[in-house]
Amino acid sequence: MDDTEEILAHLTGTVVRGAGRGHGLGFPTANVAADPGSVVPPAAIYSGWVVRHTSGVVHPGTISIGSNPTFCDTIEVHVEVYCHDTSDEFYGERVGVWFVARIRDTVKFASSDDLIRAARRDVLRSEELLASGRGRRVRTGALAAYGKTLSP
Repeated sequence: MDDTEEILAHLTGTVVRGAGRGHGLGFPTANVAADPGSVVPPAAIYSGWVVRHTSGVVHPGTISIGSNPTFCDTIEVHVEVYCHDTSDEFYGERVGVWFVARIRDTVKFASSDDLIRAARRDVLRSEELLASGRGRRVRTGALAAYGKTLSP
């Protein structure tokens, strides 16, 4: 799967507390406990949109699915979303995560600094993908699923 292959999935879940590591690295994440039956794509880094069910607010995001191999502290797979436009904490909120494209595999980095550099590149790539025609179509579809439309 290359970095522009389209992803046709979305999942729903509840934002839960994580280890708090993302905040310390400069990338606070919303950790999403996927609902039973939600399709969780394979471990990788993705671009996508996060829709907050209560408000219908849509946030651009970079999504990490995996077991945090750099820190080797779990084998459990996590869904973590770094929202590009907010550092709000929305614990307990229901969200939909809409995937636009896969960016790269998850990998174990030699250091936290290497991970941070890669995360910065991932966010830039995610922004490009979200601004693409595919990204805009996925956002429109996500909004429509919640009965919302884009403002002119």
